[in-house]
Amino acid sequence: MARGGVNKALVSKARETLISRGENPSIDAIRVELGNTGSKSTIHRYLREIEEEASARLDDEALLSQPIKELVGRLAAALKQEAQAAIDESHSKHQHQVQSLTGRIQELEDSLATINKTLSDNEHELQSALADLEESKVSEEALKAKQAKAAQTEEKLRELLAEKQTQIESLEEKHRHSREAMEHYRQSVKEQRDQDQRKHEQHSQQLQSEIRALNQTLAVKQSDITQLNKDNGRLAAELGSIQKTAAKLEAEQRKLTTDLDSKAEESDSLKIQLSELAAQVEELDKVKKLNEELQAWKAEASVSIGKLEAEISIKTDMMNRLLEEKTKAPEPK
Repeated sequence: MARGGVNKALVSKARETLISRGENPSIDAIRVELGNTGSKSTIHRYLREIEEEASARLDDEALLSQPIKELVGRLAAALKQEAQAAIDESHSKHQHQVQSLTGRIQELEDSLATINKTLSDNEHELQSALADLEESKVSEEALKAKQAKAAQTEEKLRELLAEKQTQIESLEEKHRHSREAMEHYRQSVKEQRDQDQRKHEQHSQQLQSEIRALNQTLAVKQSDITQLNKDNGRLAAELGSIQKTAAKLEAEQRKLTTDLDSKAEESDSLKIQLSELAAQVEELDKVKKLNEELQAWKAEASVSIGKLEAEISIKTDMMNRLLEEKTKAPEPK
């Protein structure tokens, strides 16, 4: 059961009990020996006082002779020097590793800041590229709409041109029939001229009137043909202009397609940069893990130093007991 009221005598007794069993009289071991009673700071204070008293007893001239005191002093100095050398070496290695890791951590933090800035810039560029891509898509849709409208206009013009061509062919056919009729009429007149000389003379005025009417009709038809030819030329010119506009729109569409391909390549490049940044972030995680391992190593070093101090304490106690036994031994007669 746990006991209350830990004092110096109880700590000293527990320490001697542990030493007699060959165990290390550490603070935790003494606290367990006392039944898990008392704070570690109190036990540590009592242990320090007990060790100081033991050291004072070693310096007492009434108990030790000069050679033994010198021997003990040399042994204690040697133990202390060895322990200090081990502690200094461990401390030096630890400081060197801490400085190296601190520098590495600083470099990685600077690199991380640079990477974060680069990532931010790349994200801004990516957003800008996506906005440009969206604008290009809108422009492409507008261009497609214009191209469709131009195709519809071209189709209407082609239909109108075909209709005009049909009218021209119809007028030419009528003109040809008129000429054939005129030729047939002239031939009939020539064949019947001798026989119908008097009839021809009687009707010459009428025929001349008919000829004038026919000539006027022919002139009107010829004028219509001329006007239709002009309209045909104008429509052909408009069709050429529309074809040029369609070619220009196709060129703009090809350019937009090329720009879209370029933006897609830039997007792929940004994705590769993001992958590289992710790899660098993983490296930073490794550094953090290394820092955690450093902290664990510090804890282990502290434990090792505690063990070394305990071993020095044990050796000092053993030396004290050896000196006490030599002091208590009867002098030879």
